[in-house]
Formats: sequence, structure tokens, C-alpha cells
Amino acid sequence: MKHMKLPDTGHGVNAITTSAWQQHSTLVQGYLRRRLHDPMLAEDLTQETFLRLHRAQPELQEPTQLRAWLLRTAHNLLIDHVRARKPEVPLDESLPLVGNESATWRAFEPCIVPLAQRLPEDYRSALLWDLDGVPQQEIAKRQGLGLSGAKSRVQRARGLLATEFMRCCEDLSDSDSALLGCAAVNAAADCA
Repeated sequence: MKHMKLPDTGHGVNAITTSAWQQHSTLVQGYLRRRLHDPMLAEDLTQETFLRLHRAQPELQEPTQLRAWLLRTAHNLLIDHVRARKPEVPLDESLPLVGNESATWRAFEPCIVPLAQRLPEDYRSALLWDLDGVPQQEIAKRQGLGLSGAKSRVQRARGLLATEFMRCCEDLSDSDSALLGCAAVNAAADCA
């Protein structure tokens, strides 16, 4: 298949871009508006889409592929924009530093221990030993498991605990976002 450039009207690249703008700008901008809900940003990304057309002058097999190229370019710009805008969450200085697991464990212990008591014995023991810093090789020995079995049991216990935590507890914060602790929010579901 032979590739060809977009048709040139004899007036250079600007004529090609102008023609594409006249034919497809409403489509591209509508596509972006529906996804962004911000008309100004949709307009900016529409202009960037056509600027890229102007700069790149893609080789297309048929001129009818221009519409698809424009929509794909607009979609890629949209994705790039969304990725760049990931929200930044400010670090709460009152929380323990990452890597200080024992401090983190102590901060959440009043909530975790009652919830851990609800787990089956093998899972509860493995989880509490793990949280106390017992090596997984030792957990395996205490429970008569291989190392991979102990790792699986600890992971499963963490998952069960997370499920209970989400069902029963909520983090309460004061106006400064300082962690106050864990409170039961669903007494009817047997949460304590």
C-alpha cells in the first residue's frame, strides 16, 4: 500500500491544517468536552491536537484516516493530561515514617487487635506474630508450615483483616488531619 501525505492545496501546510480544522475541530472538541467537563481545557487540548497535526503532517494511507488520527491524538493528549494531574496528598507529619513498622503497628493496635481476634486462630496468630516482627521463617516453624505456606497465610490474614477494617472502622481526623484513632461505625454488624 502506498502512503501519501495529506493533500496539499498548493498553499503549504497551513492550508492542510486549516482545512482539517474546518472539517474536524467540532468533532475533536466535542469528544474532549464529554470526557473532561471543562470547556476551556477541552479547547486547549483541541488546539494542541491540531498543532500536532501541523507539526507532524502524518503520512496516511487515505485522506479519510485524518479523522481517526485526530481523535487518537486527542485521546492520547487527554490521557497524558489526566496522568499529569494525579492529586498530591499532603503528608501528615503526625503519622509514623515509612519503614517504622513498629510505630505504625502501635498507632493502629487499638483497632487492629480487636479485629484480629475475629480471624480464625491460624490466621490470627500468623498475623499478630508478623505484626510483632517475628520472621516468617519462625512463623512457619511455629505453625508447622513451609516458608511459602507461612507467607501465604500472613498475606491471607492481612486481606481478612483489611476486609474487617473496612467494614467496621473509619479513621477519624481532627481539623489538622491528625490521626485520632479508630472508631466502630457499624455496631449492627457485630463490630466492636
